[in-house]
Amino acid sequence: MAGGNGDGRDAPTESIDYVMFHRQVIKYDDQSSTYYGLNMPNNTVQLKPDKNRVYIAMPSTLTTDYRPAYRQTDLGVAGMALAEGRTAGASGDITEIAKTIQGAAAAALPEFTEGAFAQAASGASQFLGLSGSFSANDMVQLTKGKVFNPYTEQLFSNMQFRSHAFNFKMFARDAKEADEIAKIIAYLKQGALPKYGAEKKARFFEVPEKFNIKFVRMQPNGVVSDNTENMHFKIHTSVCTGINVNYTPDGQYASFKQLVKTGKFAGIHVPAVSLQLQFTETRFVTAEDVDKGF
Repeated sequence: MAGGNGDGRDAPTESIDYVMFHRQVIKYDDQSSTYYGLNMPNNTVQLKPDKNRVYIAMPSTLTTDYRPAYRQTDLGVAGMALAEGRTAGASGDITEIAKTIQGAAAAALPEFTEGAFAQAASGASQFLGLSGSFSANDMVQLTKGKVFNPYTEQLFSNMQFRSHAFNFKMFARDAKEADEIAKIIAYLKQGALPKYGAEKKARFFEVPEKFNIKFVRMQPNGVVSDNTENMHFKIHTSVCTGINVNYTPDGQYASFKQLVKTGKFAGIHVPAVSLQLQFTETRFVTAEDVDKGF
């Protein structure tokens, strides 16, 4: 929320920041073999925007995260030696490749020797029906106070799709405003859920719609400011993965005495609703996207 004159603490509100949710549907062509995945860079998938969109005042908590995934790998001394010699053998020279393999074998010989002793000791114990098992590391630790370096590395695996959660509590001053809240919730639910296909016996579901989510600043006259393109952070086209609506957020049921008598949501409404939304992006965020505001 933006303040007015001066520091804005005592001034009237001039503009309000909102989260905008805009439904979009992929324009599928049953006669085409087009790939419709949205995570493909520079894809040409066409999205048809819905004629309506929803603006909800900013939630009390707004976060995003970036989760590159790594895996821990133990190369071992032989793997490390082979990796170091990989460049020398990259040309395909048989002599250089042989030298690399010989070097790796020589580096691994001490661990191989201790492993052989440990395996022999474990095998003897089992053959005699005795307890006990040993590893190469057990042997050198007990005899030399050392353990072999596993040469552990963190190797990049992949990116994970970002997820965003929005928690809103919406209040209505009268039944008419409560009806508007009902329309907002219906708009979001309709975009998150599938439809039955038009074919006989409804053999297929039509895939739910996607959502374009933006943070915008709206002036009192309802005009969205033009300078909010990179407000906070951008969000790639997303799918809605969860909606929770609580019609008794304060722990006690209450409703308006006045009835809404027209429209799709005519009937009894409540003065307060808690709305929890979960979205997951359909594209990975990359280093190039950071300069674009993601």
